[in-house]
Amino acid sequence: MIPIYLDIVKEAKSAINKNIWYMFELLETCCEDLSYEEILSDIFPKYIIDTNFEKCVRAVKVLHNMTVDNYDRDALTSFYELTLYHTILWWIDVADDVPLDEIPRNLCIDKQGINMYDYLNNVDNYLDFMFQDWDFLSVEEIYSIYRTKPQVLENFLHIDIERYIELMPIDIQEEYNKQIERQLRAMDKRNMTVNISGGQINIAKDNATIYATQNSGLGGSELDTIIQGIEDNLSGLKKEDADEIQDVLEQVKDELTKIEPKKSRLQNCIKIIAPMITIANGIPGLAANLQKFQDFIIQYISKL
Repeated sequence: MIPIYLDIVKEAKSAINKNIWYMFELLETCCEDLSYEEILSDIFPKYIIDTNFEKCVRAVKVLHNMTVDNYDRDALTSFYELTLYHTILWWIDVADDVPLDEIPRNLCIDKQGINMYDYLNNVDNYLDFMFQDWDFLSVEEIYSIYRTKPQVLENFLHIDIERYIELMPIDIQEEYNKQIERQLRAMDKRNMTVNISGGQINIAKDNATIYATQNSGLGGSELDTIIQGIEDNLSGLKKEDADEIQDVLEQVKDELTKIEPKKSRLQNCIKIIAPMITIANGIPGLAANLQKFQDFIIQYISKL
């Protein structure tokens, strides 16, 4: 059974899995009637189909079978998540007028007593409750953060990049593997202080705390100065990039004015800012202030 992230009875989860089965049944039928290459181009990026076509076909078949078995699963791999997500989107696009099985009302009361009948019987909501998060849709942004600030990815966003390597182009996978090899070689050189290395990890954590403490003077006026420095340099960017940065500035300002800012929204802003720093490399004032802006948010999150 494909996991469903709702506190509902198993019978309801089985009924939802049956509807997912219909989606994969239609997908495989279309693949066989036309061609897997043509149909799966709506499910997977071209670079994955070109380099790992057999894995794409296998993922579809595995998920198709998974919907009707009785094994409980806590989570899917990122490759299966991507396959499932785009299969649901594909169904909504090509078969939205085809009715799925109704989830009976008596199965739609969750364990807190909330009636979820309308929610469960709207196929658009499958894109929500079939997934714990949508990180698998942001692999480019995740890797961009990893390249520049891997500690942000692990310590603040709590994302394990290893989960998403299989979704990356081959050259990026190779780049990542080389970086890991360099890290391992560096660790080998420090083998004489293995025990100390464990301590260094803790020290790194302490340093992060000290860093935040040392910079605890950051306040509203300094944030205003950083934002002004960003806005003053946006004219050198393409309009769409400038608009995206402006949107992030507004999102962060809005969130920070709330009594209880949401960490997840601020973390999402960090994901968006990271590739913008790269884009701004040719504009020193903008790149520097975007970096300060990202550091400010990271520091703020560490105190939530």
